[in-house]
Amino acid sequence: MIPVALSMDVVFGDIVPVRHEGQELVLWRDEEGMVHGWEDRCPHRGVRLSLGFIRNNRLACLYHGWQYDREGRCRAIPAHPSLNPPSTIRTRNFHVEEKAGLIWIAMENEVDRPLVPAAEGTWHGVRSLAIRAKLAALREALVLNTGQWRQSSDRLLALHSPEEGVTMVHLAVNDVSARAKAAAWLVDLRDSLEEIRC
Repeated sequence: MIPVALSMDVVFGDIVPVRHEGQELVLWRDEEGMVHGWEDRCPHRGVRLSLGFIRNNRLACLYHGWQYDREGRCRAIPAHPSLNPPSTIRTRNFHVEEKAGLIWIAMENEVDRPLVPAAEGTWHGVRSLAIRAKLAALREALVLNTGQWRQSSDRLLALHSPEEGVTMVHLAVNDVSARAKAAAWLVDLRDSLEEIRC
């Protein structure tokens, strides 16, 4: 599974676009608190669903207002209010898990990737930071041989690559008082890898 966002960054009412290896995705949280991850494309005209809005606990496309339920099935077409949309009109959904203060998504080709960490207790998202460095460079700097994450007793680092040459680092801590120090550490990591210190 791939870490794509901090849990705290996906609240009800917000629609969050993310990318992994060029694949555009959209995350949204329903009224019950569940996070959904879909391809960022309306099946009707291909408009990005991340431009849309939440209505009736559904994600609605900005272009024509087609509304998709939690399973991604089209439930309402405003231009035809009495129409019961066919069950074949649906978004492309991905399996999502929320754990350790992060949101993890399973891409179709992610069968061999490690699962989410066995992080127990409460974890607090610190921040997500884009670093202009290849995933391999981050793995080497963090002594991370394989996989998408590394957990210590007090920190969880999770990586994904939205596009070639850029790596997103998501950081969570289990002690909320350590957030500021951990955030400063992450900025220092970025600065050293990008060599932008003055």
